[in-house]
Amino acid sequence: MEKPRILIVEDEGLVARDLESMLRNLGYRVVGICSTGEEAFNLIKTRRPDLIIMDIVLQGKIDGIKAAQEIRRHHHLPIIFVTAHTDEATFQRAKITNPLAFIHKPVEQKELLIAIEMALYKHQIEMKLREKEEWLSAILEGIADGVIVTDAHGVVTFMNPVALALTGWKPQSGVSRRVEDIILLYDGDKEFSFSLSPQEIIEHGGFPKNIPNLWIISPQKKTPIEIKASIIHDENGAAAGLVILLHDITERRQHEEQLRLLAIHDPLTQLPNRILFFDRLNLALSQARRHGHLLAILMLDLDNFKKINDTYGHSVGDLLLKEVGHRLQVAIRSSDTVARFGGDEFVLLLPEIQTPSDASQIAKRILEVISSPFEINGLPIFITVSIGIALFPEDGNDRDSLITNADLALYAAKDKGRNCFFFYSSLSKSSK
Repeated sequence: MEKPRILIVEDEGLVARDLESMLRNLGYRVVGICSTGEEAFNLIKTRRPDLIIMDIVLQGKIDGIKAAQEIRRHHHLPIIFVTAHTDEATFQRAKITNPLAFIHKPVEQKELLIAIEMALYKHQIEMKLREKEEWLSAILEGIADGVIVTDAHGVVTFMNPVALALTGWKPQSGVSRRVEDIILLYDGDKEFSFSLSPQEIIEHGGFPKNIPNLWIISPQKKTPIEIKASIIHDENGAAAGLVILLHDITERRQHEEQLRLLAIHDPLTQLPNRILFFDRLNLALSQARRHGHLLAILMLDLDNFKKINDTYGHSVGDLLLKEVGHRLQVAIRSSDTVARFGGDEFVLLLPEIQTPSDASQIAKRILEVISSPFEINGLPIFITVSIGIALFPEDGNDRDSLITNADLALYAAKDKGRNCFFFYSSLSKSSK
C-alpha cells in the first residue's frame, strides 16, 4: 500500500528539514516544502498531497490559519498544525479551520507519527461521512415529496427543493427557523389555519391522520397534501429530531374530481346525467313542498334524430347532440337544470315557477332555439324537438310520477305532429 504524500508548510528552514527527516524515517513521502500559504496553494495543485503539516506563523501575506481555511474550503485536505503559539486567541482562531491535530514545537518523532495516523484516520472517516451525506442529500434532493428535517427543538436543519416550493421559502432561508414558522396548514373541512407543532408530533408518535382535507399554505398558493412525520431517536431512545414528508396530492384530487364529474355528468355533452338530475329534483321537490310553489319537468326528444345518424353518420349525430345541449343551457335560467337522459332525450327541471305559463315560455324558447339551423362540419342541419310538461303538484307529488307523466305528455306532443309542447294536464283532461 502506498504511503501517504505529505506537504510541509513551515517558514523556519531548520524545523522544516527536521520534519522532513522524521517523516522520511517514518516511511512517509514528502512531496514538497514551502514557507508561505501562497506557495502551498500552488504545490497542492501540482503535487497532490494527502496531508499537510502547517505552521500557524508563516511568511507572506496570509498566516497558516487563513491558508488552512482556503485549503479546507477548496480541497478538503487534512491539516495538522505545528506551532509554538499556545495562547487562547490563536487556539480559538485555529479551531475554526477544523484541523485534525495540533503538535507543539519542538516536535518529537513519536508524537508526529501518532498525530499523522490519527489525522489520516479521522479524515478517512470524515470523507466517508461526507460521501454518505452527499449521497443522502442527492436522494432527498431528487425525491418527489417535500422533505423537512428538524432537530430536537423543532428547528429546521434541511429542506429539499420540493419542500421549498410547497412552503414558499427560498433556499437556505428556511433553515435554522422553527418548523412552526415554515409549515402553515389549513383544515379544509373545519376551515381554519394552524401551524405544525413538533411537540404534539413527538407526543402522539407522528402527525394526526384524522385530517383528510389538509392543505399547505404558501404566499403564492394553497396545495392539498398528505403529511407523514417520523421521529429521530438518539442512542438513549430520546427524540432527537423529526423527518417530515409533504406529499402533494393535487393530481390525485384532480383525478378524483374528474371521476366524480364523470359519475354525475354525461360524457358526451357534459350535461348532468340521471344521477345528478334526480338528486337536484329531490332537493327541488323538498323545497317546493316546504314553500308551496310550483315546479315543472320538461321531457324533450329530438324529432327524427335517427335520420341524422343514418344520413350523416353517428359522429355528426354526436356533434349535433353536443350543440343541442349547449343551446338548451343558453335557453334556460341559471337556477334551472338541463340533463341528458340518453340517446336524443333531454330533461329540464324548472325548480321554481309562478304559473304554468312560465313553463310555456321556456318551452317556446326551446322550440325556437332548436329549430334554428345547426352547422356541423360545414353541413347545415335542421331538426326540431317535441316537449312534454308535467307540473308539481298538479301532475304528480313525487319524482317518479312527474317523470312518467312528463314522458306521457311528450308522446302526446309527438302524436300532435312534433315540434310542439304538450302539458300532461291537457292529456288527462282530454281522456276524461
